[in-house]
Amino acid sequence: MSKTQLKKLIIEKFRALSNVEVEFGDHITVVCGKNGTSKSSILGIAAQIFSFEKDYAKDDVLSFRQIAGGSFKSQYSEHFRISDKFDVPGSMTVNIELHDGYIDEAATAKLELMKRGKSPRPVVRNNSTATGNTSRNFTHPVIFLSLTRLYPIAARNYEVSDFEYLKKHKQEFIKLTNELLNRSSSHATGTDGTISSAVAHGENYDHESVSAGEDNAGQIILALMSFRKLKEEYPDYKGGLLLIDEADAGLFPTAQVNLLKMLDRECKSLNLQVVMTSHSPVLIEYAFEQSRQFRRKYKTVYLSNTYGDVQVIQDWSWPQISADINTKTIATASGATLPKINVYFEDKEAADFFSALLNRQPVRKFTNPMPEITLGCSNYLQLVQKGIPEFAQRSIICLDADQTQSLKGKSHKTVVLLPGPLPPDQLIFEYLYNLPASHPFWKNDLQFTREVFTNSSREVINEFAINGDEVDVQVLVSAYQGEQKPREVFKRFYKADDFQKLVSSGAKPYNPWRHWVESYPAASNEFLEKFRTAIHGVMKNGFAVDVSKLTVLEVKLRKV
Repeated sequence: MSKTQLKKLIIEKFRALSNVEVEFGDHITVVCGKNGTSKSSILGIAAQIFSFEKDYAKDDVLSFRQIAGGSFKSQYSEHFRISDKFDVPGSMTVNIELHDGYIDEAATAKLELMKRGKSPRPVVRNNSTATGNTSRNFTHPVIFLSLTRLYPIAARNYEVSDFEYLKKHKQEFIKLTNELLNRSSSHATGTDGTISSAVAHGENYDHESVSAGEDNAGQIILALMSFRKLKEEYPDYKGGLLLIDEADAGLFPTAQVNLLKMLDRECKSLNLQVVMTSHSPVLIEYAFEQSRQFRRKYKTVYLSNTYGDVQVIQDWSWPQISADINTKTIATASGATLPKINVYFEDKEAADFFSALLNRQPVRKFTNPMPEITLGCSNYLQLVQKGIPEFAQRSIICLDADQTQSLKGKSHKTVVLLPGPLPPDQLIFEYLYNLPASHPFWKNDLQFTREVFTNSSREVINEFAINGDEVDVQVLVSAYQGEQKPREVFKRFYKADDFQKLVSSGAKPYNPWRHWVESYPAASNEFLEKFRTAIHGVMKNGFAVDVSKLTVLEVKLRKV
């Protein structure tokens, strides 16, 4: 499906911005910077480019509405406050580059400040897709969540309102709110008046006593669901643009990261493009890390006036931004005679598991784990079967436990299976999920509680409809009929920042792999015995080491 997307703004002049370029991610762009560097002006420019009142390609009038009744257009008075003294005609020139989904072509235009009535107004000029009147906006639905959404609840004209779409999809609203805030709310209420909103809450309180963060979350989710409503109702839907000023307002750090994860998923599902401003180190750094992996999907845009005029710097990390904001430099880091046997894995999860299994084992010093080289099971087995010496004779390959079928009827002396019936990421999820909240494991120095765990694994819990205190992952995966690949869902859980901090704790008591090994000594011992046999064989057959020297290759079995 063709979709409309904003690609670039080249701002020749407007307020503090002069000859700067802003590139936008296909999914999420985070704009950050010091006060007075025109972050909100960029949102205003993006909002001003579009309207959603007419499909000019078909000459059809569009009358679709958001859940609370608002239009999919931001009025210029909602995103610009024009100064009669300084914002004069000719003081704004912005070149626009985008892809127009209605004609499925690249398009360009200008945004200029021109005299309209008593005051100047920003006007689109030279719209390359227009015939006749080229001073028209591009057709595209926009929701702009400005700072007015943070108007104090206590001071609002505030009344309950039954929005029809929300009423029909209340459970979806509650589910999204719980995902964002890591809560377990069971009710939802729509509100109208000064600001149209909706909030999820529990049985012991209602919409009258929710926090500003809960209200902000509700408005963001209401916007997402409004785009979903539009996609359902509008056959020629070409995506949408969601603009959020100070997206992190009122949200605690975990919720800020959850917000980006949710938005990324919804961008894909609804062909959305999200542009937000933020001052949050947590949110900015997470977006930056994502931009390193997915350069087209994520962008961080930093506005700096450190060197005079405001400059736009793409994809800076939080340490770089923090150094600029605080006028500091960035801290930098200062700079027996048996062979070591390479050990290969399918993925990092397996390497982490292996590290815990060999913790404090004498044989460990004769191994050279290779976690940076990750091939699939079939690739490794093909290399072994072809007799490639490195894999068939001179190294050990640790495959996941679920590869039993791949090895059936075959004898590969350099291949060992990790313990457990599941791939490592699924195995450790099941193990931790089944630990009760009162278990001593959760009382760790990192404060990685069971609540933190369930929050970081929320996608797994939702995707496989997990409830109750215990889970059998093998049964769930076998019965799963969803659209995603189960392995990819579990991998995302494993790679989440919070969980990686736990894993990187090494040999400390709260490393989850070490905890698993101590809880399953029999399975761990079985692996160690097989590994000892494999490394003996590699030393003898691959490196011609005398058998008499192999006595040092011992393992310490755990008490069962």
